[in-house]
Amino acid sequence: MNGFNVNIEALNSYSQKLAEHRTSVGEVHGKIDEADVGDEAWGVVGLFVKQDYSDLLERLKGLMTEMENGLQAASEKVGTAARLYQEAEDGHQRSLSTITGSIESTTVNQLEA
Repeated sequence: MNGFNVNIEALNSYSQKLAEHRTSVGEVHGKIDEADVGDEAWGVVGLFVKQDYSDLLERLKGLMTEMENGLQAASEKVGTAARLYQEAEDGHQRSLSTITGSIESTTVNQLEA
């Protein structure tokens, strides 16, 4: 078989799963704020490493934000691809239906003549 086939339903499903993963990442992102404890919890000795810990948490928050944005963008792009494939499929079906109707009406006219 020449050409290719696109499973539009699979694209829609994958787009939805990407959006769901974005929600999961958002939940983890929220937990990062809970992991940041006050200076008192670190004690005197811990104050030397508290800044490093806080810096790492900020980097992790940034990475989670980037991951959320990436998943959102991917979800939108895959969803758009599914929509465009469906629109093309629908357009081809309309064209074929029009052509089939023209052929059938031409054949009937010739038989009646």
